[in-house]
Amino acid sequence: MTDDLSPLDIAFLAMEGDSNPLHLGAVATFAPSTPVHPARIAAVLCERAQEIPRLRQRARTSLLGGARWVEDPGFAPEDHVFTHHVRGRDRFATLVSHLMAQPLDLARPPWELHVITGLAGGRFAVVAKLHHSLCDGMKAVGLGIQLFDPSRLSIPDVPEPITRSIIPSLPSLRGIKDTIDIASSVLMNTRPPTLNSPVLTASTRPRRVVMSRVDLAEVHRIRREHGGTVNDVLLALVTGALRHWLSAHGSAGPDSVVRALIPVNQRSRSGDGAAGNQISGFLVPLPVGEADPAERLRIVRAQMESAKAAGPDRGAGALPLLADKVPPLVHRLAAPVMGRCAPLLFDTLVTSVPLPSVPLALDGASLCEMYPVAPVAPGHAVGIALSVYRSSVHVCLNTNQSWMSDAHWLDGVLRRELAALQKTRELVGLPR
Repeated sequence: MTDDLSPLDIAFLAMEGDSNPLHLGAVATFAPSTPVHPARIAAVLCERAQEIPRLRQRARTSLLGGARWVEDPGFAPEDHVFTHHVRGRDRFATLVSHLMAQPLDLARPPWELHVITGLAGGRFAVVAKLHHSLCDGMKAVGLGIQLFDPSRLSIPDVPEPITRSIIPSLPSLRGIKDTIDIASSVLMNTRPPTLNSPVLTASTRPRRVVMSRVDLAEVHRIRREHGGTVNDVLLALVTGALRHWLSAHGSAGPDSVVRALIPVNQRSRSGDGAAGNQISGFLVPLPVGEADPAERLRIVRAQMESAKAAGPDRGAGALPLLADKVPPLVHRLAAPVMGRCAPLLFDTLVTSVPLPSVPLALDGASLCEMYPVAPVAPGHAVGIALSVYRSSVHVCLNTNQSWMSDAHWLDGVLRRELAALQKTRELVGLPR
């Protein structure tokens, strides 16, 4: 089984940097009914990974800049699955942060799984890392689901990708016009390199991964009373969390905004059956300078409605679409430079990863939490990812350690934000 990487896949491969590894991540915790041995969980994961064709492949590049997924003749799943034992929440968070900061070895299949035992209540965790050239968020979920125990969950078949010629074909006139339109929109949304955003910083290897849970029922209650969508409420909570941290460090004035790139999955809209990355994005200014939580939610809701009305094919958020129209060789030459230009377009990434709502388990242990971990772009201080699994929302911040040393604030901040929106409802006489 061989197939070519798309230009966008190659862009992620070429932008990989020692200080800014471009892998997607996830931290899943499980509650076993009996004590588990890490070697047993690792063996189960190895057995299942062996049966997933994509996880046996590595990217092989060509002289013309293209790349193709090929079987790794030396593949052994045991080389990608590791075990650890920790005691205490702080040591667990430190280990997760360390693992996420380490780049993957791109000379072999670009993924790792880490089994971590010693969590409170006899729980264990699995930390997953998959390079962004291998998959987008939705595809990563599809790959990850195959590692869980068989359940009533139906895993949709992913069509075999269309093999592209290593020599790019001549684009149509309509294709040239679309490319020019997208490029123009992206350029119009770039900002001066001297812009001093409160969440831009020098890239560093140390990372701090901060995780927190939110009750989904509370989010739904707020959505029903304030309007909008669940994602609107979650984006407003993230805006409030950023505001609290920036205010505490003197970096949030009344007019401050943080420009967020919000990925939009194009997979359902695409008819080409491609297995690689298929994403675009919305570009949304988050009003971190607004003091009133209800007003922040109203502004976020209006910004999202405006972005949806315009569609994900225009603006700086369409950069992934533009990247997929550029020949692979150009990415090989220009991607490292373009990656460092991310601060000209946006300040942070905020992504929502869709998860199935049915119960999931690994070797009989029930899945309790699933925190997605977003990569941190060059020059950025934080990448933010959210997922909804059953009755909880899982919020994860992947940050430069130097930018956010006081990591335990997130739990309290999110509780305060939820309480503030609940209080706003009570002040206007709305029922709980």
